[in-house]
Amino acid sequence: MATWMDALRAGGPIMYLVLAAWVIVFAGAIERTLYAVACVIRRPQARAAALRRRGLSDEAEAFLRAESRRAHGSLDRIDRVSQIATSIGLFGTVVGIAQGFLSRGGTGDAAASLEALAGGLSTALFTTIAGLVVFLFGQGFLIVYREWVDAAFPHTEPVP
Repeated sequence: MATWMDALRAGGPIMYLVLAAWVIVFAGAIERTLYAVACVIRRPQARAAALRRRGLSDEAEAFLRAESRRAHGSLDRIDRVSQIATSIGLFGTVVGIAQGFLSRGGTGDAAASLEALAGGLSTALFTTIAGLVVFLFGQGFLIVYREWVDAAFPHTEPVP
């Protein structure tokens, strides 16, 4: 059974870039999830309603706008890095295929040529798959999180 370290090694040096993208996207998703949990506990909508009951509608709207801005924090980073991960994976594909074909050499040894080609193709496949996993996770998280934000702050304008 192959481990994640085997996949990392098979993907070659480009996999470290994909891994860095994964860390950034995953950390951003954890941070936004913790914010959402804290928001559920703090109940900003209830606080805004209390401000409205006291006749402070402008303050309530300002509070909700500020909270909505906080809710959208770091989403651009998650979006951009997850999209870049696909490009890194594609770059790994090209590098892996080039390695496979260029490292065959002129030795005339068919087994060595096939092994070199297989190594290049494994780099190509693992980096592509890893880049797509980072992308799909990041974009899937953003879809779910943005739906939550729209439900939690229905009457606030979206943050550009």
